[in-house]
Amino acid sequence: MTEAHRSQTIIDALLDSVSRAPDRLAFRVIERSGEEFALSYADVCHLVGQTVAGLKTCGIEESDRVVIVLPTSRDFLSVYLGCLYAGIVPIVVAEPMDGRTAHYAANLRRLAEHAKARRIIVPAELADSLTPLLPIPVTTPSVLRGVPPRLNSPLPTPDSLAHLQATSGSTGAPKLAVVRHRNITANVHAIREAIQGKPDDVLVSWLPLFHDMGLIGISYALHARIPMVLSDPVNFLRNPVSWLQWISRYRGTLSPAPSSAFHMCVRVAQRRPPGDLDLSAWRVALCGAEPVHESTMRAFQTMFGRFGLPETTLRPVYGLAEATLAATISDVGRPYSVDRVDAEAAARGRAEPRSAADPRTTSVMCVGRVLPGHSLRVVDVDGAPLPDRTIGEIEVSGPSVIDGYLPEPDEELASTADDQLKRADGYLRTGDLGYQVDGELYVTGRRKDIVIVAGRNYVPNQLESFVEAVTDSPRTPAVVAVGVPDPTLRTEQLHLLLDTRLADGRDRRVITNQVRDALAEVFGIGGVTFHWVSRAELPRTTSGKIQRHLCRKMIEERRRTTELATTGD
Repeated sequence: MTEAHRSQTIIDALLDSVSRAPDRLAFRVIERSGEEFALSYADVCHLVGQTVAGLKTCGIEESDRVVIVLPTSRDFLSVYLGCLYAGIVPIVVAEPMDGRTAHYAANLRRLAEHAKARRIIVPAELADSLTPLLPIPVTTPSVLRGVPPRLNSPLPTPDSLAHLQATSGSTGAPKLAVVRHRNITANVHAIREAIQGKPDDVLVSWLPLFHDMGLIGISYALHARIPMVLSDPVNFLRNPVSWLQWISRYRGTLSPAPSSAFHMCVRVAQRRPPGDLDLSAWRVALCGAEPVHESTMRAFQTMFGRFGLPETTLRPVYGLAEATLAATISDVGRPYSVDRVDAEAAARGRAEPRSAADPRTTSVMCVGRVLPGHSLRVVDVDGAPLPDRTIGEIEVSGPSVIDGYLPEPDEELASTADDQLKRADGYLRTGDLGYQVDGELYVTGRRKDIVIVAGRNYVPNQLESFVEAVTDSPRTPAVVAVGVPDPTLRTEQLHLLLDTRLADGRDRRVITNQVRDALAEVFGIGGVTFHWVSRAELPRTTSGKIQRHLCRKMIEERRRTTELATTGD
């Protein structure tokens, strides 16, 4: 067993690297200003020592909780890793990005009260505006750096609480997942084994650190003893292709991102073809956090294959905060794969193979096998395992799976069986739907998002991909499918929210008629209602996922407004 595998916590791994190779590069941080800072393991330990001493001076002790509102920066690494070292529990949240300070502060206050946080750590430019609006003390990183660095023995054990991770909130209000040090170590170790991690790997990431896909990347790099190029997400948003330039410049071998990021790179490159890029070293591109679109993967490979991108690099994956991060990873030794199934049969719960040329076919991406040391099954509503190609709820077990959520302040002690995170045998009830074929997983959607029309279950993701294909959408996601109860018909009615840009240069009526006819022919769905909305109107989580429960609420409010206008009330 290697030293990397023996580390019980990420802090253990950091200290081991400092003792063995203090001058070796640990992080190259590209801050929002565009400045780059190379940090050795010794540099990181110095920053951590400053934070540990500063937190102690502020009266923050082991097991206390702090909220971190910082951009990707040296300050973030100092504060986050300093908290882990001192046994203090951080909750990383997104910064305010739209100027609505009072609204942001109200949400931050609720989060801090829920977590019983002792302190909120913010950049200096936010301190003056947020301090009067928050009930607990606000501190800046510069205050923490105001005392000499001091490192005693690290306090966390494998069973210690590492951090509280907000879930995506795509189907309801976000919850705080209780992530322990042993969960993180187990997950990054299993990811390393699944992707056949190498000693000379280089991890490149611009992902937001309030999202588990970004935050756990730091732990992966420290556990694997590999350098990490860590950029602020704003740099990516300014120029998505800069992500690929970092991979090219620093010979990045590992770099994860959501499907939308690959799509953005293609669109930018179509308008402004990139110059010299060398993507030949990019070995693994984990693609997750949102539904993975085959068209996006294909377009990205076509666009950037000319720059040396290997055909085996793009790797669709499945994960969730309740499993720390990753749950399945597709085989790194072969190109990604797609299953073609009968759309109507899928509505009945069976993924029956069908020819790609058949108009009744829908495509489902393979997201691979469960991580080593973990187990996965697909079950029916009673928890009984289902055979291959039968759609049911995905359940996962293993050392990466968390114990539970932080209880809400007003949460009742008792809960129904349907609300329990785990079954009696330890399997996590993910709420996601999918099916298996020969041990590989195919994710079809969320149980709470299912649209039920006339007794048939339709998965929104499949309907959305179908409509995007019918309309030749240049963008994705451009369609949101939501089921809204119809009190007259006593069933749900399918509502489609269409991005207004779909109709650029085209007649909206032609598009809706085309979609209406195709849905009736392939799925047998009638009575579809269309809503043209701007992208900004669609409610999203901080990580960019569509919040369907809020989309449904928006549709219901629009319907009530129309009814009132019709009746004259």
